[in-house]
Amino acid sequence: MPGDQALRAGLQDLALELGGTLSWLDARNATLVLNTGSSGLSVQVLLELSHPGKVGVLVSSREGMGRGAPLSRQALEQVLAGLIRLGDQAVIRFRSDRDGPVRQTMALR
Repeated sequence: MPGDQALRAGLQDLALELGGTLSWLDARNATLVLNTGSSGLSVQVLLELSHPGKVGVLVSSREGMGRGAPLSRQALEQVLAGLIRLGDQAVIRFRSDRDGPVRQTMALR
């Protein structure tokens, strides 16, 4: 992953690319709000810059998980693909605390 300044600029570019709004909560945490689909569902992506080269991503929306939350999942895929473009090498690990594990079948490269 690039240094902090380059990463911040890259995240701003990613927000613009996805048509979202990026707001920095503090020096290490940002929120990216995306409106997805024809319904305009708001998907919030919390980005945490932890150790150098590590970014934590938390996706939250009001979309139901009954059908797999396709709009929220699409937003996650777009954000992860953008993060991969920002870094030379990326290892992505998935976890869903609320509704069980996310199947790790996304092809992002």
